[in-house]
Amino acid sequence: MSERYIESRRRLLLATAGGATMAALPTRLLASGKPARSAKYRFRFGSIYTPAAAEYTAPGIYDFVNRVQEKSDGEIAIQLIDKAQTCSEDQCADRVMNSVLDMGSSTFQNAGSVMPYSMAMDWPFLWENRAAYHNFLFSADSNRLYRDILRSKYGIVPLYGSGGMRNIMMGRKYADEPDMNSPERLRGAKIRITNSTMISNFAKSMQMMPVPLAWGELLEGLKSGLVDAAETYPSAAAGFGMYTVLSQDVQVEFCPGFSMIFMSTRALDKLPARLQEVVFESAWETMRQAYEDASVAESTLVGNGPDPSPESAYVRGGLRQVRLDAAQRQAFQQMGRVENNPELYADVRKRLDAIAGLDVYGAFQESAARMRTDGLQADKWWA
Repeated sequence: MSERYIESRRRLLLATAGGATMAALPTRLLASGKPARSAKYRFRFGSIYTPAAAEYTAPGIYDFVNRVQEKSDGEIAIQLIDKAQTCSEDQCADRVMNSVLDMGSSTFQNAGSVMPYSMAMDWPFLWENRAAYHNFLFSADSNRLYRDILRSKYGIVPLYGSGGMRNIMMGRKYADEPDMNSPERLRGAKIRITNSTMISNFAKSMQMMPVPLAWGELLEGLKSGLVDAAETYPSAAAGFGMYTVLSQDVQVEFCPGFSMIFMSTRALDKLPARLQEVVFESAWETMRQAYEDASVAESTLVGNGPDPSPESAYVRGGLRQVRLDAAQRQAFQQMGRVENNPELYADVRKRLDAIAGLDVYGAFQESAARMRTDGLQADKWWA
C-alpha cells in the first residue's frame, strides 16, 4: 500500500477511535489533539457512510470535517451524523434543501427526484473516464454549468465529489452465464436504477427494464430476484456489501457514479468570507486526496484495479470483471448515446434547458471535450 493510503487510514481510525463519530469532536478534541475553541458556527452533516464503507469509496467526509474544524481553529464545529442515522441516500439532499440538515452527502443521481438539475452530469457516454468529470468539478466551467444553477434553483452548494464510473452489474443468477459483454445479452433484464431520469433512459436504450429501487433496498432486491442487475460503481458495490450478491461487473462506464458533499446556501451564507474560504479550501484539498485514495483502493480493497489484492472484495466475492474491448465498447456507445436516442431524451433535455436557460447537453459536450483525461487538473473552481 502507498504511504499516502496508509496515512489516510490512520487519520480515519483516529477520527473514529473508540467508536466515536466526528460528532464528538467539537466538544472534546480536534483530530490533531488540539483543544477546540468554543465554536461560533455549528452545522449538522448527514451521511449514509460508515467508516468501513468510506475506506472503499473514499468520500473523504471524515477528513473534510477534520480539515474544516482545524483550519477554522474550532470556530466551525460540524456534527457528522453518519451510518444513515439522519437520512437515507435519497433523503439527504431533500433534508439539506429544507434546512433539517446543514450539510449532506449523496450521489446526485439519487437526488434527481427533488433536484432535477442534479442529473445534468449524467448524460450517457459524455465523460471518457473519472479523471474527466473530476476535472470538470475542479474547473470554472462547473460554476456556470452546474454549481451556480444548483445553488440558485435549490439552495444547495456542491462542495466536492468523489467516486468512479457507473457499470452494469449482474446478479448471482448470471454467475454461470457467459460474459454479458453486448447490449443484446442484456436485453430484457430487470435493472435497478437510481432516481436519475438519465440513467432510466440509458437502461431503456439497452432494452433493459429499469426498476427504481432505493439503495438501502438493493441488497434484498438482488437476493430475492426483484431485480436481475444494478447500475452502480465498483467502490460502492464493494463498500456497501453488494458484491456478495453480484456475479459480473460489466465495465460499460456509461456515466459518473460519485458521492457529492454539499451544503445549504443558508448555512454557508452564515459564515464570514474568511470562513467560507476555509470550507472551499478544505473541499478542494479533500477532493484531491479522495481521488488518490480511491485509485489505491481499487486494487487494495475493491478489487477492480490493475493489481487486485487477494483480500479485495471482488476477489473474495468471486465478482467477475467483464472488460470490454474497443468493438464491444463501441456497440454499447452506439446503442446508448443521447444523439442516437433523441425521443428518449427529448423531455429531459427540454426540462433541464428550461431550468438553466441554455442548451445543457450541448454546453456539457463542449466542456467535456476540454477536460483532461490523463490525470487531475485541480484548479480552484471558486477562485
